[in-house]
Amino acid sequence: MPAVSYLLDPVGRRTVTAAAEPIDAIAIRELGVEPVRVPLRARALRDAWTSATDVPLGAAWVRRDEKGEVHALSSVCPHLGCAVAFSKPSGDFRCPCHDSSFAVTGDYRHGPAERGLDPLPLEVKDGRVFITWVRYRVGGSSREPA
Repeated sequence: MPAVSYLLDPVGRRTVTAAAEPIDAIAIRELGVEPVRVPLRARALRDAWTSATDVPLGAAWVRRDEKGEVHALSSVCPHLGCAVAFSKPSGDFRCPCHDSSFAVTGDYRHGPAERGLDPLPLEVKDGRVFITWVRYRVGGSSREPA
């Protein structure tokens, strides 16, 4: 009985994960109107039985608009989950898998994607941009966390 309760003890506890916490992503002085791809890594992830450090979660495209406001977009295409890239010549985001295109603001332009790029929550503090990673469901026109 003591061995079973030892093994099952974590089951009732709340799962703790750094993925839901803001990640120190980039200094605000490094941002301009052209988006910068920023990898997002959790310093530590822990669940009931395991823990890991420096875990890659995904990436964000971060920029400051003409008014100086900071915006972060998920680098995941909302169509099927491919990684989108920023095209300097055209000034928009492109998905290499199925040719969806998105404005620099993340708005949908064309292709099979049914919505624009997904925004990521952020806060600016002490000259740094902190981004909260959210993985959204791919496919469909509604924006729902996965």
